[in-house]
This record gives sequence, C-alpha cells and structure tokens, in this order.
Amino acid sequence: MTSKTRTPSLARMSTILYGAMILAGLILMRFGQNNLTHAFTVPSDLSERVRILAAGLLAAGALLTSSAALESWNESFRSLKKMFIKLIGPASTWVAIWLAFLSSFGEEILFRGAIQPSLGLLPTSILFGLAHVGPDGKVGVWSFWAFGAGLILGWTFLETNCLWPAIMGHFLVNGVSLLALQRQYRHR
Repeated sequence: MTSKTRTPSLARMSTILYGAMILAGLILMRFGQNNLTHAFTVPSDLSERVRILAAGLLAAGALLTSSAALESWNESFRSLKKMFIKLIGPASTWVAIWLAFLSSFGEEILFRGAIQPSLGLLPTSILFGLAHVGPDGKVGVWSFWAFGAGLILGWTFLETNCLWPAIMGHFLVNGVSLLALQRQYRHR
C-alpha cells in the first residue's frame, strides 16, 4: 500500500469512526442526558465568552506543554510519535486538519458530553485514557497522558457547562500535533 492510497483510507476510516462517535454522543446527550442544546450554548455575556475561550486555550497550552515534556524524556512516547509520523506524514494539510476536527468533536461529544454527566470526571477520564492504548494494545505513557488530558478537558466542561472549550482545546492539541508530525515527515 502506498502513502497515496493509505491517506484516503485513513481519512475515510477516521470519518466513519469519529462520525459514529459523534452520532452516538449526540443521541446519548439528547435522550440520555437531556443536555444537548445546553452543552453547546454559548453565553451571550462577553465575559463568559472570554472565560470559555480562555479555558480552551489554557487546556490546549497545558496539554501541548505536557506532551512536549513527555516526548523529551520518554522513549516509548517518542516511539509512538515515530509511528504517527509514518501514519499521518503523507496526508495533506487538509486531511490533518479534518482529522483534528473529527477527533476533537467525536471524542468530546462522546466522552465529555454524553459519558461524563453520568459517570463523573474521574471514571470518564480513566475511560478516555483506556481509549488511547498504544498500537500494541497495552496501556502505556500515552494512555496516562490521555487520562490527564481527560481530566483537563473534563474540568473545562465542568467549569464552563459548555463543550466548546473542551472541543477547542482538543482541536488545537490535535491540529498542532498532526501538522507538526506532517512537517517532520517531510523533513526526515
């Protein structure tokens, strides 16, 4: 399989997977939590909008900083990054942005919007970490990082009663990371 055929397949598979997560999350939010419209409501008050924006940016900053720190001192995190470079590297910039968009919406709607109101912050963050096992199927450093990410993104949802900061933070982390992986692929 060439990189040209692998990229559309990655985009297609991701669209199906994250599309299913979005659909399941929206259904659970609407019929299980009855919080669908509330979770997406942006307050009209400017100070609340700034607070929501700040929460998303702070979450993204904390996650990007912790990811860079882990990469600098943990070999398994660097190995995982090399695997992702091979996977995402040949993709176009638009595919990388699409994947960041899909994953942030899919995971946040399902985990924060649909699951967290029932299970709470800690159990949902544990599930989020377990959803990010390594390619070998084992819980590793990436899983623990994702658990921490779940705590941070879940906190933004609890603090603001709105999914937008978690979605925005998640999108920024994935977007910056995927575009960096793509750039590293081209310069290797």
